[in-house]
Amino acid sequence: MIYFDNGATTFPKPASVIHAVNRALRFYGANPGRGGHSMSLKASEIVYECRENASKLFGAESADKIIFTYNCTTALNFVIKGILKRGDHAVISSLEHNAVVRPLEKLKAQGVEYSIADYSFDDDETINNFRKAIRPNTKLVICTHASNVFGVRFPVERIAALCKIHGVLFCLDAAQSAGVVAVSLKESGIDFLCTAGHKGLYGPMGTGILAINTEYLPDDIIQGGTGSFSQELNQPIILPDRYESGTPNLPGIAGLNEGIKFVLKRGESAIERHEKHLANLLYKGLSEIDDVKVYVDMHANPKTLPVISFNVYGLESEETARILDRDFGISVRAGLHCAPLAHRFFGTEEKGTVRAVLSVFSDYRQVDYFVSAVNKICKYKRAKKGCN
Repeated sequence: MIYFDNGATTFPKPASVIHAVNRALRFYGANPGRGGHSMSLKASEIVYECRENASKLFGAESADKIIFTYNCTTALNFVIKGILKRGDHAVISSLEHNAVVRPLEKLKAQGVEYSIADYSFDDDETINNFRKAIRPNTKLVICTHASNVFGVRFPVERIAALCKIHGVLFCLDAAQSAGVVAVSLKESGIDFLCTAGHKGLYGPMGTGILAINTEYLPDDIIQGGTGSFSQELNQPIILPDRYESGTPNLPGIAGLNEGIKFVLKRGESAIERHEKHLANLLYKGLSEIDDVKVYVDMHANPKTLPVISFNVYGLESEETARILDRDFGISVRAGLHCAPLAHRFFGTEEKGTVRAVLSVFSDYRQVDYFVSAVNKICKYKRAKKGCN
């Protein structure tokens, strides 16, 4: 099997991640922060070590400002719903995922408004579009670091600087970029970074991170037991307890810890070089097939992430993906990828796209086989049309 669905979740995982999950379940599967016995203390050590490693990876001010969530969507909901109130306005990009759009749509009924700033291949134009969208009552800007469908990147450091000038909070959706593109919260001025643990950080599903880089804290939207201040009826205000009610996903966090260590050891720049090199080869191979439409020119846009969206003329995107899986053992995702705004912007809302996303474990042979498989699909389609 060739797995090019790493935009949904990375596979395979590093062996260290698998071993860490296994060890957590077998040897220290007690509740962290909820007991004074040795197993609970060991579990707490693993959780804190993961906070420290995540803090190191993202250049956070302190480990306490690393909040564990169950995915990037949960982290984004914490920020969006914890900050925006009636009368507030938010700005998002034209390529946002439903994890951003749907919470804002929900808040519309509560008197919250939002505007959409168009992406442009020209960074200056993108910044100008965000500038024009900011209003006097704009409280929050949310932007993806890179499109999960088309891989194009936003100049997020410049957007963060623009937000600082206007006194607006900035939240970065790094679900597609974390572990591939380096981000320093200290240097960038990003107030909130939300990401998934199961993608470029190579952790298990059911893990996510909210990294906070501001003194302005969102309201807590979930309350419950934290293992601290149990005599108080109100939710603790200290971090990370304020946002971590209920039993944490210890096996997932143990695996995520090893995934982050894997990225730290390899280095994001080395991972990006490897994936981008293969992605460029894949782009070149697909773009040379007459019946294939590739939507972003990776050679003309070198900052693009290793995400390639394409279609085979005359085939629905889901049909192409189905054939790749059934006849060639290749896993990709097709359709709208939970990002209808991005498809609307690129004109693919009606049929979606086939998306191929590489990882650190992808190799040249897989790329060659993938191009060969798509070429065979196109030849068969042409031959079948000729017969008719």
